[in-house]
Amino acid sequence: MKRQLPLIVFALLAGILVSSCSSKKKRNDIITTKYEKPAPQGPIRTDNYKDVKEFKWLDRSYVCTVERIADDSLAMVQDENGQKFVDNRVKVVISRADGSVFFNREFTKATFSSYITDEYRQYGILEGFVFDKVEAGEVRFACSVSRPQSDEFIPLILAVTRMGDIAIQRDMRLDAELEDSPVSTEEDEAEYEEEGSGV
Repeated sequence: MKRQLPLIVFALLAGILVSSCSSKKKRNDIITTKYEKPAPQGPIRTDNYKDVKEFKWLDRSYVCTVERIADDSLAMVQDENGQKFVDNRVKVVISRADGSVFFNREFTKATFSSYITDEYRQYGILEGFVFDKVEAGEVRFACSVSRPQSDEFIPLILAVTRMGDIAIQRDMRLDAELEDSPVSTEEDEAEYEEEGSGV
């Protein structure tokens, strides 16, 4: 009997092992999650901002105020998911030291229409607009028309002349640095275009 005990134990262990192996089924299923496009929210607005800069120009002191406001009266833009975005209006006021106003004008994406592509006319918003510097007798602003919530944009320079006129051009230096820029090169040679100041 003692000699048969190891054989019985071995037989029981072998039976348990076989039954446990046979109960496990091989599964080749790949589990994935289904991608669902995010449902569009209500129209998205960029934050309003106001920036005030003091500067010297033609040996005189000036104050420049740039104010960007999300404007519901402008045509909204829509991305490929149907999400709508409110475009912006920018007001620029340049005042002399005595408080008198030298320049007062509002800008929208339409102001830059000649310097951007059809894609940006349809899907872009006027997003960037900041005082840059005084150079060559002009007050210069760095501007951009952007695809909302992306890093894609067209860089622009807007200059105010001593006569109160404006001149616009593409920012060729920054344009060249944007390796993935979707901008067409057909407009890259655009030169300053004098426009009435509207002041």
